[in-house]
Amino acid sequence: MLGDKTSDTLDSAIRHVLFSSKKPLSTYEIAKKTGISWSTANMHCFKLKSQGVFNNKRESSVGRRKKVVWWICE
Repeated sequence: MLGDKTSDTLDSAIRHVLFSSKKPLSTYEIAKKTGISWSTANMHCFKLKSQGVFNNKRESSVGRRKKVVWWICE
């Protein structure tokens, strides 16, 4: 199934970006580094979190906006 392969490819790319990073990354940073939209990155990160691969937390950002940062579970 093409949809599953594309989804698996995106999951692998996102895992690689986080694994290569020395610090947690925001959804925006993950989207930029993988060349996908913010909403696609967000959806895949939450999917990987539900599978126990990622963890996340909300952090304050400029202008009192909150951002979500992600890291690989150990």
